Amino acid sequence: MKLKPFAITLISLSIAFAFMPKAAQAAKLTVIADGLDNPRNLTFDTEGNLYVTESGRGGDGADGRCIASPSAGYIPLCAGQNGSVSKISKDGTKSTVLSSLTSLALSPSGEQAAGPADIKFDSKGNAYLLTGLAGDPNNRDTVLQSPDLGRLYKIDLATGELTPIADFAAYEAANNPDGTDVISNPYAFTIKDDVAYVVDGGGNTIYSVGLDGSGIKKVNSFPLDEVPRDQLEYPDLGSGTDPNSLPVTQQSVPTGIVTAPDGSLTVTEYTYFPYPEGQARIFRVDPETLETEIIADGFTQLTGVTYDSEGNLYVLQHINTSEWKEIEQGGNIIGDISGSLIKISPKGKRTTIWSGNGLEAASGITYGPDGRLYISNRARLAGTGQIIAIDVTVPEPSVTLGTMSAAALGAAFMMKKRKRSNSKELVGAKLEKV
Repeated sequence: MKLKPFAITLISLSIAFAFMPKAAQAAKLTVIADGLDNPRNLTFDTEGNLYVTESGRGGDGADGRCIASPSAGYIPLCAGQNGSVSKISKDGTKSTVLSSLTSLALSPSGEQAAGPADIKFDSKGNAYLLTGLAGDPNNRDTVLQSPDLGRLYKIDLATGELTPIADFAAYEAANNPDGTDVISNPYAFTIKDDVAYVVDGGGNTIYSVGLDGSGIKKVNSFPLDEVPRDQLEYPDLGSGTDPNSLPVTQQSVPTGIVTAPDGSLTVTEYTYFPYPEGQARIFRVDPETLETEIIADGFTQLTGVTYDSEGNLYVLQHINTSEWKEIEQGGNIIGDISGSLIKISPKGKRTTIWSGNGLEAASGITYGPDGRLYISNRARLAGTGQIIAIDVTVPEPSVTLGTMSAAALGAAFMMKKRKRSNSKELVGAKLEKV
């Protein structure tokens, strides 16, 4: 039986369209670890083991080690000794590498903890730990009695010994590089050669630090994001609240940092209260001068950044809308805390690889040796944090379109071939009659 041309076209295009949903669903999310307390940044060692920092759940305030949160309605931030660093082996076994580290979190929920914030290895296999603070550094050694916060350390993984490398909290207290409020919260870092580059989300700064013991080398602040007040949306804080009385500093709040394929630094920002949607930016930073340049914008509350082996950039949207719409300060989830994983190709093309569907309030991200992206999920919550892996082997839209085009061209070719065949038969019939 011969198929008519329109039937061939229909079947060919049906095959192409049938392929599209499979391509769109090719990404896969897998939970690697669960039940974590404010998991933050993560990294792999040379043997393929994954290391994760858990900022902990803070304390109950019974010992008086509390300060007012500068970014959560002045809810008490209380210190406790439950921060940690965990190791997840290639076989999935989870073990604790460092424990009883200082954690500072909203009380009593344990939300939005600061403590162990990031871990990295240098080219020689040495490990380094960054600790956060999230408050006025002048209270660190006195009220909080936690001088280990707001620092970079070298770790002896065999003994657990921490050797101080740099004190960002003390630097912020003494110098206030960005000229705004005196707040420090070292959030993430990357290592290039023998220098660590640290972003401080409280100080709105980036530091370069010599890992040879020379300490802080340079510091620079990120530019304010000047958005008119009448273009900002504010939460309903009750009757009689004047939006003009709410503090809006336009600060950058840098969160994620990674070394780019060209040797520069790539930094993402979270933005300031009231966390305007579509205003988060991505910066290119010169590692020598720490000068900043905006290379992309239009995102919402970015918290993590990494590159894959092909030079594609991946950024994390913590929550897809302003955080105050979906989660109350103190940890009460009142809406949708879905976040997104966005891919940016070397040519600048943006593709949302994953949104929602288990990706919630995410923070750190790293590219794994197996080609998957590993992410700290539910990263601002105590007891329900996760480490997830997302397989991003999703065919590009051009592949799907190429399949459709090939099918359509194939159908067109068959139609032309059929017409030519019909023409030859018709000419033959006329010659026979002649």
